[in-house]
Amino acid sequence: MTTTTAPGLLIGEAAQLAGLSVDTLRYYDRAGLLGPLHRDTGGRRVFDPGALGVLDVVLRLRRSGMPVEDVRRFAELLREGDARREGRLRLLREHRDRVRDHLDALRSDLAVVEWKIAAYEAAEAGRPEPEPPAGWPDRRAELGALLDGQERA
Repeated sequence: MTTTTAPGLLIGEAAQLAGLSVDTLRYYDRAGLLGPLHRDTGGRRVFDPGALGVLDVVLRLRRSGMPVEDVRRFAELLREGDARREGRLRLLREHRDRVRDHLDALRSDLAVVEWKIAAYEAAEAGRPEPEPPAGWPDRRAELGALLDGQERA
């Protein structure tokens, strides 16, 4: 921990800027996600532009679903400098692949939600139901066969 008189934001200001509670920001600091923060002469955390940049990346990694332990590992690799760049790249590439998969699933889910809205709006207006989104499984035949099987059992 180093003390500084350099300009920066105190934790309340940084929390407000980031849209977090002060408690959450303290947790991120204690969990080692932010790296070493400077302190003012009163011992208060000071978020300089570098710390705010790290905070922004941490928030984006968490918001996009990276587990705290992986964010902590990323922060450790970041502190170790360029010699550990490959480790950061591997971690980020793996996360990017998970985020892309999640986005694909969300797009598919959104298409079904939009279709259901259009179907309800069509029903209210007395129009035929729209076609389901491409790739959406039509399981009516499957369910019909299953129900037929139950009737016989």
